[in-house]
Amino acid sequence: MQDFTSTHTPNGISCTLSSTLANIDRAIACFKEFLDSKPKITVNKFEIHYAIREALNNAVIHGNQKNDLLQVECTLEINRKILTISVTDEGKGFDWRNQLHKKQAGSDATSGRGLESMFMYGFDVQFNDSGNTLYLTKKIM
Repeated sequence: MQDFTSTHTPNGISCTLSSTLANIDRAIACFKEFLDSKPKITVNKFEIHYAIREALNNAVIHGNQKNDLLQVECTLEINRKILTISVTDEGKGFDWRNQLHKKQAGSDATSGRGLESMFMYGFDVQFNDSGNTLYLTKKIM
């Protein structure tokens, strides 16, 4: 098993990482570099980086329980002014249907604001049936 790999295509980037917080920082750096290489695309980079970081944190901490023997795969693609992000962990998943109906986290909460923020930043949020893959899409200029 490799600790961290990244693969670039003309329209995207994919990172596979073992479940450590340090690897999340490595992945974010790769995604930043990719977005910086696309000057013709107008996108709020903070929103993209924040959404990816929240998704990776959830995958590493909650999905894979910080088990560095388990991996997370994260992909970002840009096609026809649509930005798509997918994050998959090797955990058992979670009841995302119930999570979407929960009351919003308070401003003093230390967790539970990730999905709320993704909606606030204009992402369409979807999950696979088991809840271990998150799909985010957003129109960009």
